[in-house]
Amino acid sequence: MDIIDLSEFQAHVRITDTDEDASAQAIVDAANAYVTALIAPDEDYVPPADVKQATLLIAAHWWERRETAIAEGLHDIPLNAANILVNHRSWSFGR
Repeated sequence: MDIIDLSEFQAHVRITDTDEDASAQAIVDAANAYVTALIAPDEDYVPPADVKQATLLIAAHWWERRETAIAEGLHDIPLNAANILVNHRSWSFGR
């Protein structure tokens, strides 16, 4: 499921050229997959604005840190995105 698309991401991080479209698309795909796995939406799901914003925040976070070689207290996702998504998460408890 695509929560955000390439053009939304490019506008969010102010990418104005097409030189890094492939790299940007990979980040968008990864952010969409991450959020989709976390919230486990059904096939008719329409993401609300806050879920779209959280997905953009995650993608931008990964974009800015795509070449980080050492962990300097970095988190997988920004805390503000995590706070948004926890309200949309599907919870299940297996046996």
